[in-house]
Amino acid sequence: MEARETARGNRDETWVKRVVVAADGSPASIKGLEQVADLADRVGARVIVVHVRHLPAAVMAGPGFDAQSVQDALNELESQVRRQATRILGGTGVEWEFVVRDGGAGEEILKVVEEAAADLVVVGSNRHSSLHNLLLGSTAAYLTAHSPVPVLVMRSPARRGGRAPGAGQQGNIASR
Repeated sequence: MEARETARGNRDETWVKRVVVAADGSPASIKGLEQVADLADRVGARVIVVHVRHLPAAVMAGPGFDAQSVQDALNELESQVRRQATRILGGTGVEWEFVVRDGGAGEEILKVVEEAAADLVVVGSNRHSSLHNLLLGSTAAYLTAHSPVPVLVMRSPARRGGRAPGAGQQGNIASR
């Protein structure tokens, strides 16, 4: 059998065959989707985009909790994330699917990792304080502590002097 070759290398020699990428609509999540689209195209990997509909208990216990408004907001966010994934992955030729789960983000993402026999997890991470992470948790921290496969944490570009670092440079993880 002849190996599939690309201009970027031999696709059959990579260990990355299936990538799970967490998508929540944040700038870091969008950056993760963009990088995964590039990586998957280069190595011929299949992509599973996971969106977790998570509702913190504190929101439900708060005054004026309106279940229908919350469901509407969760539906709109899911729709927005699905459109982002379609925009980024749709025309690439990469095989991909969109999976929606309800529950805790870290736990649900790892369930998909196991079900899909994924080789890599990609998650966006916004820069939060330690107090924020202590009170609300950090999906990236949970995944790096509990994932059975490597985790790539994507950060949205930090602004310095009005310009993102590396602006104008290629941002491909596969080429670094």
